[in-house]
Amino acid sequence: MRKTPKQERSRQMIDTLIDATARCIIEKGLDFTTTSRIAELANVSVGSLYQYFSSKEALIEALMNNMASDIGKGLQRLPISETSTLRDLVTGAIHYGFTMLNSRNGLYLELARNWHRLPTDKVANALQQHFLELSRIYFLKYYREYPIENLEVRIFIIVNSTIFTMVRLISQENSMWREEDVENGLIEMILAYLQTKTTAA
Repeated sequence: MRKTPKQERSRQMIDTLIDATARCIIEKGLDFTTTSRIAELANVSVGSLYQYFSSKEALIEALMNNMASDIGKGLQRLPISETSTLRDLVTGAIHYGFTMLNSRNGLYLELARNWHRLPTDKVANALQQHFLELSRIYFLKYYREYPIENLEVRIFIIVNSTIFTMVRLISQENSMWREEDVENGLIEMILAYLQTKTTAA
């Protein structure tokens, strides 16, 4: 039997530790997640864990990086056709965002509740990049219909406003707003902003 190369074994160990970090957060919550419990769930010694990650924070950052990658891939898989309207694209992306936040056995919910304490830049950047690329494709195709200006600025505002709104809603245990209503409100807000023409100062 061929031996697994060291680099591949290292990659597998990193993936195992990141997965154990996610399971620990689901099981214990972020505050009670420890490297000892992560190592236990990964079935390795704490010493072995520290050969790959220097701290709990480093493990959580790696988990967030994986999330950013997963979100980007998920958004790229959203169905887009020649007949897709701007509403179709925005609705698909917003619906995907809420579906993602409500998935993974409470992992994303726990991370959303602690968003302000986490290294979330890469997640936000992944969303921003996707929306920017998608918007460029769409608005280049329909430039005469939507002669938009400052697309990068608009996408920055849309993505960050949307993330903040979603995280605030999801992180509240007894929200007075229905998720469906907030989802529809975000869609209408984004469409209105993207289709508003810039007026000269």
